[in-house]
Amino acid sequence: MAQTLEAEGGKGGNKWDDSADNENVTKIIVRGGLEGIQYVQFDYVKNGQTKSGPIHGTMGKGFTQQPFEINQLKDEHLVSVKGWYDNVSGVIQGLQFETNHKTSDVIGYEDGNYTKFTLEVSGKKIIGFHGYAEANLNSLGAYFTTLPPIKQAYEGGSGGAYWDDGAYTGVRKVYITYTNAEIKHIKTDYDNGGILKTIAHGSQQGTTAEFVIDYPNEYITSVEGSCDQGSAPSNRARSLTFKTSKGRVSPTYGNVFSRKFVFESKGRALVGFHGRCGFAIDALGAWFGPVPIPPSEKLQAKGGNGGDLWDDGAFDGLKKIYVGQGQNGVVSVKFEYYKNNSVVAKDDHGKTTLLGYEEFEVDFPNEYITAVEGCYDKILGSENGVITMLKFKTNKRTSPQFGMDSASSFVVEKKGYKIVGFHGNASHEVHQLGVHVVPITQ
Repeated sequence: MAQTLEAEGGKGGNKWDDSADNENVTKIIVRGGLEGIQYVQFDYVKNGQTKSGPIHGTMGKGFTQQPFEINQLKDEHLVSVKGWYDNVSGVIQGLQFETNHKTSDVIGYEDGNYTKFTLEVSGKKIIGFHGYAEANLNSLGAYFTTLPPIKQAYEGGSGGAYWDDGAYTGVRKVYITYTNAEIKHIKTDYDNGGILKTIAHGSQQGTTAEFVIDYPNEYITSVEGSCDQGSAPSNRARSLTFKTSKGRVSPTYGNVFSRKFVFESKGRALVGFHGRCGFAIDALGAWFGPVPIPPSEKLQAKGGNGGDLWDDGAFDGLKKIYVGQGQNGVVSVKFEYYKNNSVVAKDDHGKTTLLGYEEFEVDFPNEYITAVEGCYDKILGSENGVITMLKFKTNKRTSPQFGMDSASSFVVEKKGYKIVGFHGNASHEVHQLGVHVVPITQ
C-alpha cells in the first residue's frame, strides 16, 4: 500500500492524479515561465512498461529544462522533491528532484519570499504524483512505497570464489584484518531481526580492527574503498572506510590504491556484504535496506498528582491532537497516530465536555512533535493538581495555546528526539502528561 503525502503549494487549480499503482518514475519534464512553473510531466514504469503521463498545467511561452532521467536499470529511484511556492499567486515557483544517485538543478526560482516544502519519506521511493494545476502548477504531492533491499555490484578483482551474505535488518559491528598491501579478512556482526549472526570471509592474517555501530540508533550510510585498475585476478580490495548516520567516520583500514569506489544509497542503511575472496578480499559489494527504527524511550509524565495511569504506547508518528477544556483546566485529551501507514485513533483520557475538543493536526511525515509545554495548579475541587495549559512544538511551528497559564510550568522533551506517543494520569481531568520518543533520523 502506497503512502500519500498531501499536495504542497497554493490551493487553486484543478485536481489531477497520476495514481499510486506505478513501479517507478523514469523521467521528469518541467517548464517554467515568468509566473512560475507552467507544467510538469512524468514518465512511469507500470507492469514493466514505460508510459508517459499527461501534462499538468499549460504549455505557454517559457523555458523547458532538460529532462531529468532516472535509470532504473542501475537501481536508481526518486527519493525526494524540494519546492518553493508563492503564497500570493498560489503558484509553485521552483522544483528540485533528488534520486539515490544524483540531484537535479533547481528548475525555476528559489530566491524570493517563497514558502519551501519537501516531499520525502526516509527509506521509501516516489512512485507517483498528484496535485492541482490550471494555467500553472499550483501544488504537488507524491505517493511513496517501501524499497526492497538493493544489491550494489562488487568492486575489485576476479580472483577467489564468490560469496554473498545477503540482506539483514542491520549491521552491529565490522571487523577488518588488513596489511599494507590488501584487505585480508572481513567479519560482520549482523542484526537478523534482533538475533546476532556473524559471518566471516578471507584469511585472518594481519592487523585486525573493529568498528562498532550503535545499532539501531546508528547505522552505516556508506562504504568507501580502493582497489587496482581493471579486474584482473591479482586485483584486491586495498582499503576500506565506513561512515555512519551520526557523522562518524572509521579509520581507513589498509592503504589507498589507484581506483576508488563508494557504496551508498540515500535514505538507506548498509545491511549486508557480498564479494569474492580466497586468501584475501578480492572484491567487495554491498546490500542497502531500510533504515532501522530505534526503540522508543518513555519520558516521565509531568504535572500534578492523582488520577489513573494510561498509556497509548509508541507509534510511527502523530496525526492529530485533541484537547478538551473545562472550568478547572484541561479535562480530556486524545490522540490519533500513524502506524504502518494506517491511522490509529486512541481512546479519550479524562472526561469530555459539551464544549468538545480543540484540534491540532500534524503534517506527518514531514512534521513531527518535538516538545510539550504545559502548566498545572491545584484548583478548588482538584486538590491533586490539574493541567491548566498545553502547547505543542513541532520541527516547523508551535501550536496554539490550549488553556491558561498557572503557577507551575513544565516542558517534556529530549533534544534530538521526536514524540511518537503519549501517556499520563487522568480522572475527570488530566493530571499529568508524558511522552514516548525516538531519535530523529532524517
